[in-house]
Amino acid sequence: RCFGVLLHKQRLRNFRDLALYPILICTMKEIIIENSSIPKALSVFIDIWAITLYPFIICRGEMNEETKNHERIHLAQQRELWLVGFYFLYVSYWLIAKVRGMNNRQAYLAIPFEREAYENDSNPEYLSQRKKYSWRAYKKNS
Repeated sequence: RCFGVLLHKQRLRNFRDLALYPILICTMKEIIIENSSIPKALSVFIDIWAITLYPFIICRGEMNEETKNHERIHLAQQRELWLVGFYFLYVSYWLIAKVRGMNNRQAYLAIPFEREAYENDSNPEYLSQRKKYSWRAYKKNS
């Protein structure tokens, strides 16, 4: 079931309807887009090969299983933080790393969400075993 489809068919009538938001986020399926120019267009601070903008996984070329797994880890992170929380924290961690004197690439690699994804993207079983909020264990020294 898709959040967008539900909104189209059944408009939110009031703020109480937003209580459905977490349920709708959790039930959306990923949408993979390969051979897209979007990652290149978003490559302002670092060179982006693939990016996850929930529920889309968008890549410049064709993804191998490791890259798909990496991006699926980001989907899990985004779900548990209701998207807005993920994006807020992602940018915050990057800015903190920049203030600490890291270059753009180092700041990106210091983000706990990226640390979790890179450390586990080669394990195809990771998502089935992953505990909620696992990214918090990667906050050390970030």
